[in-house]
Amino acid sequence: MTRSFSKRRLPAVVILGLCWAVHGQVEPATPAQPAGPSAQAPAAAQPKHPLEVLLDEIDELQEQIQALRRELATARLQTADAARELQELRQFIADHHEFGQDFEQYQALKAIAQREARLRKAEVIRQRREAERAQRAERRQASRSERSVQEVEAQRRARYRRAGFSSLGLDVQAGRMAYHYRTKDTTRYDIEYSPFLGLYYLDRDRRTVIDYSSMTISGSVLNAAKEVRNIGVAITFFDENGNQVGGEIIQINNARPDVPYPFTATVQMALNRPFNSSSTYVLYADPVDAEQPAPDVTDTRETTPSGSAPH
Repeated sequence: MTRSFSKRRLPAVVILGLCWAVHGQVEPATPAQPAGPSAQAPAAAQPKHPLEVLLDEIDELQEQIQALRRELATARLQTADAARELQELRQFIADHHEFGQDFEQYQALKAIAQREARLRKAEVIRQRREAERAQRAERRQASRSERSVQEVEAQRRARYRRAGFSSLGLDVQAGRMAYHYRTKDTTRYDIEYSPFLGLYYLDRDRRTVIDYSSMTISGSVLNAAKEVRNIGVAITFFDENGNQVGGEIIQINNARPDVPYPFTATVQMALNRPFNSSSTYVLYADPVDAEQPAPDVTDTRETTPSGSAPH
């Protein structure tokens, strides 16, 4: 039977030392005498290789180590059992000194103590479960309340959107606005000369001219907050180059919740053509002091057009 030496590796120094020891102890074999034609020499026994001997010893040592490990594990289990029995015996002796010879009373008291311990443990588990159940209920209620608030807010925004309002921020809504330029009717007259009639006028052209220097705007502002507030909204107009060409400030005092306040204002425009874009934003939205209520009025103030402003 052959062994595979590639799977087990030993240090080279150990292998060389073993080979030297084995070869030093083995006597050299005598040369074989030539056999005669009638006699045959018996076959000599082949000695084991030194590495095979060493591997056999390693296998035996590993088996001994495994057996010792099993014995150690068994001894540890026996020691644990003995320690538990010793603890029970000490407890029994202490109970015997406390309760005397009445073993039945001892057993009854021990059963009562064990039952009380189980009840305390069950009570702790029940309280923990009740606390977890209460926390889950609170989380569900908070989630349900938050979802309800979100649904109410979404419904309110949808109602404003259907009514034509859009949010400007700070719980202020603005309705769709209309713009109108002032118009002027002009007539061009031509003067002609006739030798018989002299100078006379002819009505050649009648037309309507749009005056882009004056524009009327109309819209509504709504207070979407829950308290009464004073609100200021600015409306600015820009040309195609981003230059501000006009603006208006809408001031509403004592604006009540969910009440649309219409306004109409005339804006002086610094442009001879229609404006290109507009911007609407909230200047302020201050709660009204209950002790000194402001008059419920809507005021507009024209602003001087500035140079340029971002969209």
